[in-house]
Amino acid sequence: MIKNLGTNKVHIVVLTWNNKDILKRCLESIENINYSANMYDYTNFTINVIDNNSSDNSIEMIDKEFPKVNVTRNSKNLKFGPGYNSGLKKMNFDDNDFIVLLNDDTIVSRDFIYELVNPLLNDKKAIMSVPKILYSSDINKIWYAGGEVDLWRGLIYHIGIRDFDGPKYSFIGETQYATGCCLCLRYKDLKKLNFFDETFDMYCEDVDLSLKARQLNRKIIYAPKSVILHNVSQSLGEHSSKKVIMKLKNQLKLFWKHASGIQLISISFYWVLIHLPYQLIRWLYLRKK
Repeated sequence: MIKNLGTNKVHIVVLTWNNKDILKRCLESIENINYSANMYDYTNFTINVIDNNSSDNSIEMIDKEFPKVNVTRNSKNLKFGPGYNSGLKKMNFDDNDFIVLLNDDTIVSRDFIYELVNPLLNDKKAIMSVPKILYSSDINKIWYAGGEVDLWRGLIYHIGIRDFDGPKYSFIGETQYATGCCLCLRYKDLKKLNFFDETFDMYCEDVDLSLKARQLNRKIIYAPKSVILHNVSQSLGEHSSKKVIMKLKNQLKLFWKHASGIQLISISFYWVLIHLPYQLIRWLYLRKK
Protein backbone atom coordinates (compact mmCIF):
# COMPACT_ATOMS: atom_id res chain seq x y z
CA MET A 1 0.00 0.00 0.00
CA ILE A 2 1.42 3.38 -1.04
CA LYS A 3 0.72 6.44 1.06
CA ASN A 4 1.66 10.01 0.23
CA LEU A 5 4.03 11.82 2.54
CA GLY A 6 1.85 14.90 2.59
CA THR A 7 3.68 17.78 4.27
CA ASN A 8 6.20 15.52 6.03
CA LYS A 9 9.74 15.85 4.79
CA VAL A 10 12.44 13.21 4.46
CA HIS A 11 15.92 14.22 5.63
CA ILE A 12 18.96 12.08 4.86
CA VAL A 13 21.63 12.81 7.46
CA VAL A 14 25.19 11.60 6.84
CA LEU A 15 27.82 11.70 9.59
CA THR A 16 31.41 12.06 8.38
CA TRP A 17 34.96 12.58 9.57
CA ASN A 18 38.01 12.77 7.25
CA ASN A 19 36.42 10.58 4.58
CA LYS A 20 36.29 13.05 1.70
CA ASP A 21 36.57 10.67 -1.26
CA ILE A 22 34.20 8.08 0.19
CA LEU A 23 31.74 10.80 1.24
CA LYS A 24 31.75 12.15 -2.31
CA ARG A 25 30.77 8.75 -3.68
CA CYS A 26 27.98 8.50 -1.10
CA LEU A 27 26.57 11.93 -1.93
CA GLU A 28 26.72 11.17 -5.65
CA SER A 29 24.58 8.08 -5.10
CA ILE A 30 22.07 10.04 -3.02
CA GLU A 31 21.75 12.66 -5.74
CA ASN A 32 20.84 9.87 -8.19
CA ILE A 33 17.80 8.81 -6.15
CA ASN A 34 14.67 8.55 -8.28
CA TYR A 35 12.78 11.46 -6.76
CA SER A 36 9.51 10.64 -8.52
CA ALA A 37 9.52 6.89 -7.80
CA ASN A 38 6.41 5.17 -6.48
CA MET A 39 4.18 8.25 -6.41
CA TYR A 40 6.14 10.00 -3.68
CA ASP A 41 6.65 13.73 -3.70
CA TYR A 42 10.38 14.13 -3.15
CA THR A 43 10.31 17.89 -3.29
CA ASN A 44 10.17 17.58 0.51
CA PHE A 45 13.57 15.92 0.59
CA THR A 46 16.87 17.20 1.94
CA ILE A 47 20.47 15.95 2.08
CA ASN A 48 22.42 16.87 5.19
CA VAL A 49 25.99 16.22 6.34
CA ILE A 50 27.17 16.39 9.94
CA ASP A 51 30.93 16.92 9.89
CA ASN A 52 32.97 15.87 12.95
CA ASN A 53 35.60 18.59 12.39
CA SER A 54 37.28 17.01 9.35
CA SER A 55 40.73 18.24 8.35
CA ASP A 56 40.78 16.77 4.82
CA ASN A 57 38.85 19.55 3.03
CA SER A 58 35.58 17.60 3.14
CA ILE A 59 33.60 20.82 3.71
CA GLU A 60 35.27 22.54 0.76
CA MET A 61 34.47 19.53 -1.43
CA ILE A 62 30.81 19.62 -0.43
CA ASP A 63 30.56 23.39 -1.02
CA LYS A 64 32.09 23.04 -4.47
CA GLU A 65 30.47 19.85 -5.78
CA PHE A 66 27.23 19.52 -3.77
CA PRO A 67 25.92 23.07 -3.21
CA LYS A 68 22.41 21.85 -2.27
CA VAL A 69 23.71 19.73 0.62
CA ASN A 70 23.24 21.26 4.07
CA VAL A 71 26.30 21.07 6.31
CA THR A 72 26.34 21.13 10.13
CA ARG A 73 29.74 21.25 11.79
CA ASN A 74 30.76 19.85 15.15
CA SER A 75 33.66 21.55 16.92
CA LYS A 76 35.61 18.28 17.27
CA ASN A 77 35.42 14.59 16.39
CA LEU A 78 32.57 13.45 18.63
CA LYS A 79 32.48 9.97 17.04
CA PHE A 80 29.18 8.27 16.27
CA GLY A 81 26.46 8.78 18.88
CA PRO A 82 27.53 12.16 20.28
CA GLY A 83 28.33 13.33 16.74
CA TYR A 84 24.84 12.57 15.51
CA ASN A 85 23.20 13.95 18.64
CA SER A 86 25.09 17.23 18.47
CA GLY A 87 24.42 17.73 14.78
CA LEU A 88 20.76 16.69 14.81
CA LYS A 89 19.94 19.02 17.70
CA LYS A 90 21.30 21.95 15.68
CA MET A 91 18.94 21.19 12.77
CA ASN A 92 15.36 22.31 12.32
CA PHE A 93 13.03 19.31 11.86
CA ASP A 94 9.30 18.93 12.38
CA ASP A 95 8.23 16.12 14.68
CA ASN A 96 6.62 14.06 11.90
CA ASP A 97 9.54 14.42 9.49
CA PHE A 98 11.43 11.25 8.61
CA ILE A 99 15.13 11.10 9.43
CA VAL A 100 17.36 8.67 7.54
CA LEU A 101 20.70 8.23 9.32
CA LEU A 102 23.33 7.02 6.87
CA ASN A 103 27.02 6.11 7.04
CA ASP A 104 29.29 8.03 4.71
CA ASP A 105 30.84 4.77 3.46
CA THR A 106 27.65 3.65 1.71
CA ILE A 107 26.13 3.74 -1.76
CA VAL A 108 22.33 3.86 -1.92
CA SER A 109 19.90 2.41 -4.46
CA ARG A 110 17.64 4.77 -6.41
CA ASP A 111 14.43 3.99 -4.51
CA PHE A 112 15.85 3.18 -1.09
CA ILE A 113 14.00 6.03 0.66
CA TYR A 114 10.53 4.96 -0.47
CA GLU A 115 11.09 1.39 0.70
CA LEU A 116 12.24 2.63 4.13
CA VAL A 117 9.48 5.16 4.71
CA ASN A 118 6.53 3.11 3.45
CA PRO A 119 6.55 0.52 6.32
CA LEU A 120 6.46 3.37 8.84
CA LEU A 121 3.44 4.88 7.12
CA ASN A 122 1.56 1.58 6.94
CA ASP A 123 2.14 0.22 10.46
CA LYS A 124 1.44 2.43 13.46
CA LYS A 125 3.52 0.18 15.74
CA ALA A 126 6.58 0.49 13.50
CA ILE A 127 9.12 2.94 14.89
CA MET A 128 12.22 2.21 12.77
CA SER A 129 13.06 0.66 9.44
CA VAL A 130 16.33 -0.67 8.05
CA PRO A 131 17.44 -1.71 4.54
CA LYS A 132 19.17 -4.79 3.25
CA ILE A 133 22.89 -3.98 3.29
CA LEU A 134 25.37 -5.67 0.97
CA TYR A 135 29.16 -5.51 0.94
CA SER A 136 30.36 -2.94 -1.59
CA SER A 137 33.39 -5.17 -2.21
CA ASP A 138 31.09 -8.10 -3.12
CA ILE A 139 27.54 -7.03 -3.92
CA ASN A 140 26.35 -10.64 -3.91
CA LYS A 141 27.03 -11.02 -0.18
CA ILE A 142 24.97 -9.87 2.78
CA TRP A 143 26.38 -7.59 5.47
CA TYR A 144 23.02 -7.03 7.22
CA ALA A 145 19.62 -8.66 6.68
CA GLY A 146 18.22 -7.96 10.14
CA GLY A 147 19.79 -8.31 13.57
CA GLU A 148 19.40 -10.44 16.68
CA VAL A 149 20.23 -9.77 20.33
CA ASP A 150 20.68 -12.67 22.76
CA LEU A 151 20.61 -11.37 26.34
CA TRP A 152 21.28 -14.84 27.76
CA ARG A 153 24.54 -15.51 25.95
CA GLY A 154 25.55 -11.90 25.37
CA LEU A 155 25.52 -12.08 21.58
CA ILE A 156 24.70 -9.43 18.99
CA TYR A 157 24.85 -10.44 15.35
CA HIS A 158 23.69 -9.60 11.87
CA ILE A 159 21.44 -12.09 10.16
CA GLY A 160 22.97 -13.41 6.95
CA ILE A 161 26.36 -11.76 7.34
CA ARG A 162 28.84 -12.95 4.68
CA ASP A 163 26.20 -15.27 3.17
CA PHE A 164 25.19 -14.96 -0.47
CA ASP A 165 22.08 -12.86 -1.04
CA GLY A 166 18.98 -14.82 -1.95
CA PRO A 167 15.21 -15.23 -1.53
CA LYS A 168 15.39 -16.01 2.20
CA TYR A 169 16.74 -12.50 2.81
CA SER A 170 14.10 -10.82 0.65
CA PHE A 171 11.02 -10.81 2.89
CA ILE A 172 9.92 -7.77 4.85
CA GLY A 173 9.45 -8.40 8.56
CA GLU A 174 10.21 -7.45 12.13
CA THR A 175 13.80 -7.58 13.37
CA GLN A 176 15.37 -7.15 16.81
CA TYR A 177 17.69 -4.25 16.11
CA ALA A 178 18.50 -1.65 13.49
CA THR A 179 22.06 -0.98 12.43
CA GLY A 180 23.35 2.57 12.62
CA CYS A 181 24.81 2.11 9.15
CA CYS A 182 21.37 3.10 7.89
CA LEU A 183 18.10 3.48 9.74
CA CYS A 184 14.94 5.53 9.32
CA LEU A 185 12.54 6.91 11.93
CA ARG A 186 10.40 9.94 12.64
CA TYR A 187 12.08 12.81 14.44
CA LYS A 188 9.50 12.74 17.24
CA ASP A 189 10.37 9.08 17.88
CA LEU A 190 14.09 9.83 17.96
CA LYS A 191 13.37 12.49 20.61
CA LYS A 192 11.14 10.05 22.52
CA LEU A 193 14.07 7.61 22.62
CA ASN A 194 16.30 10.46 23.87
CA PHE A 195 18.61 10.19 20.85
CA PHE A 196 21.73 8.01 21.14
CA ASP A 197 23.18 7.15 24.54
CA GLU A 198 26.47 9.06 24.49
CA THR A 199 28.19 6.72 26.92
CA PHE A 200 28.62 4.42 23.89
CA ASP A 201 31.29 6.42 22.09
CA MET A 202 31.40 3.99 19.16
CA TYR A 203 29.52 0.69 18.59
CA CYS A 204 26.30 -0.56 20.24
CA GLU A 205 24.57 2.84 20.22
CA ASP A 206 22.27 1.52 17.52
CA VAL A 207 21.46 -1.68 19.44
CA ASP A 208 20.77 0.35 22.58
CA LEU A 209 18.43 2.65 20.63
CA SER A 210 16.66 -0.41 19.23
CA LEU A 211 16.24 -2.05 22.63
CA LYS A 212 14.77 1.19 24.00
CA ALA A 213 12.32 1.21 21.08
CA ARG A 214 11.27 -2.38 21.71
CA GLN A 215 10.74 -1.59 25.40
CA LEU A 216 8.03 0.80 24.17
CA ASN A 217 6.37 -2.17 22.43
CA ARG A 218 7.26 -0.77 19.02
CA LYS A 219 8.47 -2.64 15.92
CA ILE A 220 11.71 -2.41 13.95
CA ILE A 221 11.09 -3.35 10.33
CA TYR A 222 13.62 -4.97 8.00
CA ALA A 223 12.73 -3.64 4.53
CA PRO A 224 14.79 -5.65 2.01
CA LYS A 225 13.56 -3.83 -1.09
CA SER A 226 15.58 -0.90 0.17
CA VAL A 227 19.18 -1.83 -0.70
CA ILE A 228 22.47 -0.10 0.03
CA LEU A 229 26.13 -1.07 -0.31
CA HIS A 230 28.54 -0.71 2.60
CA ASN A 231 32.30 -0.27 2.54
CA VAL A 232 32.79 -1.99 5.89
CA SER A 233 34.77 -0.41 8.77
CA GLN A 234 36.40 2.46 6.96
CA SER A 235 37.25 4.19 10.22
CA LEU A 236 39.10 1.39 12.04
CA GLY A 237 39.44 -1.53 9.62
CA GLU A 238 37.20 -4.58 9.63
CA HIS A 239 39.48 -6.84 11.71
CA SER A 240 41.59 -4.32 13.63
CA SER A 241 42.36 -5.05 17.28
CA LYS A 242 41.10 -1.59 18.24
CA LYS A 243 37.73 -2.32 16.68
CA VAL A 244 37.44 -5.72 18.41
CA ILE A 245 38.29 -4.27 21.83
CA MET A 246 35.91 -1.31 21.42
CA LYS A 247 33.07 -3.60 20.36
CA LEU A 248 33.58 -5.97 23.28
CA LYS A 249 33.77 -3.08 25.76
CA ASN A 250 30.57 -1.50 24.50
CA GLN A 251 28.76 -4.84 24.32
CA LEU A 252 29.49 -5.34 28.03
CA LYS A 253 28.16 -1.86 28.70
CA LEU A 254 25.02 -2.66 26.70
CA PHE A 255 24.35 -5.92 28.54
CA TRP A 256 24.92 -4.28 31.91
CA LYS A 257 22.28 -1.70 30.95
CA HIS A 258 19.63 -4.03 29.50
CA ALA A 259 20.13 -7.56 30.88
CA SER A 260 18.55 -8.85 34.09
CA GLY A 261 20.64 -10.11 37.00
CA ILE A 262 20.29 -13.77 36.05
CA GLN A 263 21.05 -12.92 32.41
CA LEU A 264 24.27 -11.18 33.48
CA ILE A 265 25.36 -14.32 35.31
CA SER A 266 24.57 -16.41 32.22
CA ILE A 267 26.47 -13.98 29.98
CA SER A 268 29.51 -14.08 32.28
CA PHE A 269 29.78 -17.86 32.09
CA TYR A 270 29.24 -17.94 28.34
CA TRP A 271 31.77 -15.22 27.60
CA VAL A 272 34.53 -16.67 29.81
CA LEU A 273 34.09 -20.26 28.62
CA ILE A 274 33.18 -19.78 24.97
CA HIS A 275 32.80 -16.29 23.52
CA LEU A 276 36.11 -14.62 24.43
CA PRO A 277 38.28 -17.65 23.47
CA TYR A 278 36.40 -17.91 20.17
CA GLN A 279 36.80 -14.18 19.42
CA LEU A 280 40.55 -14.39 20.10
CA ILE A 281 41.02 -17.40 17.81
CA ARG A 282 38.85 -15.80 15.12
CA TRP A 283 40.74 -12.50 15.27
CA LEU A 284 44.14 -14.22 15.02
CA TYR A 285 42.91 -16.26 12.03
CA LEU A 286 41.45 -13.28 10.18
CA ARG A 287 44.50 -11.12 10.81
CA LYS A 288 46.66 -13.70 9.04
CA LYS A 289 44.45 -13.91 5.97
